[in-house]
Amino acid sequence: MIITGELKKDNILIEKTKDIGRLYNKSGFGQPRSGNKLQLNLIEGIFLLDEKKIRIYQNKKLIDFQKLVEMASKKFFDFEIRYLAFKDLRKRGYAIKDYEGKKKITFHIKQKVNKQIFVSVFSERDFLDIKETTDLEKYVSKKDGRLWFAIIDEEGDITYYEVSKTELKGKTKTHAFQKTRGVFLKDRVVIFDEKASKTFFEKEFYGKFFGNGLQLSFVEALYLSENNLIDFYDVNEKEIKKDKIENVAYELQPDIKLRLAVFRDLKKKGLIVKTGFKFGTHFRAYTKNPDETHAEYLVHIVKKDFKSIWSEISRAVRLAHSVNKEFIFASVNKKIEYIRFGRLRP
Repeated sequence: MIITGELKKDNILIEKTKDIGRLYNKSGFGQPRSGNKLQLNLIEGIFLLDEKKIRIYQNKKLIDFQKLVEMASKKFFDFEIRYLAFKDLRKRGYAIKDYEGKKKITFHIKQKVNKQIFVSVFSERDFLDIKETTDLEKYVSKKDGRLWFAIIDEEGDITYYEVSKTELKGKTKTHAFQKTRGVFLKDRVVIFDEKASKTFFEKEFYGKFFGNGLQLSFVEALYLSENNLIDFYDVNEKEIKKDKIENVAYELQPDIKLRLAVFRDLKKKGLIVKTGFKFGTHFRAYTKNPDETHAEYLVHIVKKDFKSIWSEISRAVRLAHSVNKEFIFASVNKKIEYIRFGRLRP
């Protein structure tokens, strides 16, 4: 027999004990209320109505699907994306509930065995805000939960991401190098000493071979310079101060200071760091010898106030996933935080 409910303001009350058992005890819908009643919110009611599992009345008048949707749209400015995410996760078997404990977290899923899940729902027309994302991740982490982002596109399809802070760690040890000299060209530095070139490349995979020498990116060259491992000269063998190289690098690459900060931090964590240009990111990072493995991470560097449209995020994460890599945001503030975006199939 079909379940019946009474619309009271913005909620639906279920009074029959058998119906309450089917909805709450068996399927996790609603919240118990005094007088042995069960209260459903509008989204739960619309879902059950959509699934033809309930009839809803108001003053003995049958309420149809359109009427309930119109009511919900007045209450929730983002009703349609809320409902689409709720419906999708419900049909996947998750006992999903509204969540009011934190702004921007839409739903909460309790699980008997696995960690609880917090779901934030966005339209594809919304923006990713890295500061907001970091804040949400910290909140969920303190509750020992998992953070999911559900992005609803204009056709109603949903892309899910699991968002988590990650501590990157590699196995590369820092080696002791002999100081060498590098010749400054237009937008790179070249080490012509064959022995030094071979050592820098074989030990920590700096640069790329250039004849018998080694060409370095600005980031690599500046990192080696601040570790007192290289001096700079021009093609006339006149020494160049590090400051001049920094100024040229800044003119050609305005984000060089951010890149250098992250490069330095990743090296400290034992990773081998190479350009990520062909993947559309700043760096690709290896946990061990690149001859033995592919890069595990694609690292994209952003400032603390970074915002982006979701289509850009979708493109970046999908590319990383397609080449078996993890997409990582390196958010640079007083310290560097690494936020992982992983594609998810709930």
